[in-house]
Amino acid sequence: MADDKEAAEALIAETQKKIKDAFAVFDHEGNSTVDVREIGTIIRSLGCCPSEEELHEMLAEVEEEEPTGYIQFDKFLPMMTKVLIERKYRPQSEEIILRAFEGSHLHKRRWKRCCQLPWIQKKMSSCTKTLQH
Repeated sequence: MADDKEAAEALIAETQKKIKDAFAVFDHEGNSTVDVREIGTIIRSLGCCPSEEELHEMLAEVEEEEPTGYIQFDKFLPMMTKVLIERKYRPQSEEIILRAFEGSHLHKRRWKRCCQLPWIQKKMSSCTKTLQH
């Protein structure tokens, strides 16, 4: 039981460090705030791929009552910790995306062997690598 609690605390600490590091990249003035327009980039750099609607919902949760155009780290951290721990907004697996192409005109014309599939796989690989870090 104590091991589970320690493991959970370690996971939370590691997750929060990743969030802090990602946030710090965009905290240009070092005042624990980032421009609201950067939040989507921060969230995606942490391996989450929310839709635009989901991103707006997340922003509404962390914005001040009087929007300033900036997001405070103290408000962002708990929300983002919960998102990452609960594994929300994960990108679709490569398998699912490739299945979507099987029924498309790309597959029917056998363009899979063409230059488009390696480009798609490269893009998917970079997203997968982001998730693993």
